[in-house]
Amino acid sequence: MISEALREFVAEELRIAPEKLKDDDRLQHDLGLDGNDAAQFIERFAARFEVDMTPFVFGDYFGKEAFGCVPLWIFWIVIPPLRPKVRPVTLADLQKSVRAKKWKRPRARPSH
Repeated sequence: MISEALREFVAEELRIAPEKLKDDDRLQHDLGLDGNDAAQFIERFAARFEVDMTPFVFGDYFGKEAFGCVPLWIFWIVIPPLRPKVRPVTLADLQKSVRAKKWKRPRARPSH
């Protein structure tokens, strides 16, 4: 279960009501976090909870921000093979890293 501190942090960062957040919410897939927004979120997460993110490889979990001025998700819908293959990160995964004080790579899991 995620802590109240993590729940409040995510809610504030993503402007979501805290009670709507679930442990298995995925940052990119469910909460829409990607690109530069995801990079800033991870940076603030690491600073707020003093988590060593040294082993974190951004491209494993998130895609790029945009293609020109058109969001990439438009291309992903039109041309699905262009959709990046990324591993999901859940709020529960973030909580594990908070407890360990270092990035804990999520175990592979079936997609929703």
